[in-house]
Amino acid sequence: MTIRTFIDSAVENLSGLYPKAEAKSLAFRLLEHFLEMPSYKYIAEPDLILPENEKSEAMSGALEQLCTGRPLQYVLGYAEFCGHRFKVREGCLIPRPETEELVYRIADEYSDYMAGEEGFNILDLCTGSGCIAYSLAAEFPEAMVYGCDISDDALAIACRQRVKLLGARPVLFKADILQDPPAGLPEFDIIVSNPPYVCEGERAQMRENVLSYEPAEALFVPDDDPLLFYRAVARWAESRLKPSGRIYLEINERFPEQTSALFPGSTIYKDINGKDRYVVR
Repeated sequence: MTIRTFIDSAVENLSGLYPKAEAKSLAFRLLEHFLEMPSYKYIAEPDLILPENEKSEAMSGALEQLCTGRPLQYVLGYAEFCGHRFKVREGCLIPRPETEELVYRIADEYSDYMAGEEGFNILDLCTGSGCIAYSLAAEFPEAMVYGCDISDDALAIACRQRVKLLGARPVLFKADILQDPPAGLPEFDIIVSNPPYVCEGERAQMRENVLSYEPAEALFVPDDDPLLFYRAVARWAESRLKPSGRIYLEINERFPEQTSALFPGSTIYKDINGKDRYVVR
């Protein structure tokens, strides 16, 4: 089998799930991951014969999984986020580029943070895979980062991350943010969260590979209470945020003003696609 025939076959088999360009991109990712073959090879040497070995067999098996709708990140076992590689599997949400933007915003706004400053604490509510918590721990090695989630599956994955850090690993703990904060937490300089915010009524607009594989509890909120988790964040902030502390939230583009109203003095920011995606106070 040549590169060309593999790509063409992959695109054809994935055509019922993905647009052609995305299907081709997925095929390139498989070649890169399993055979360490860069995508330009398709242009430079499209008729190059692919080796017949265990890696090629594993790649074919991965393509079969993709054809069932299983997301690429679960197939490969990792997702790239903020320059780090995070373990992911069923049970935790796959990190999105929009969430990367939120982390980069925090890094930019605290670019003058003084290394060595003591008592700088960050809390990531609904941490999931831990991608926000670990990325901020890497960005601010002198800070103490905490992350919580209600899901045992997500926390098990978060605890297994192997991100290279110059400082301490995040302190991960189980908590239901719809309840009061547990005793013993410090006050925080930053509270950040990407909580569930997709309304149940929006399911019809989502891809089947998301609905069938990613954890519903990390995605959906009731149609009649879309701000459920943001009110919870506000309660935690009232209790555990320092007077000078800041809040960073990823939000549903349908409710920017309503979400912002829960955090007086906050500002709404758009994501790279021009959608209202963040509330910062």
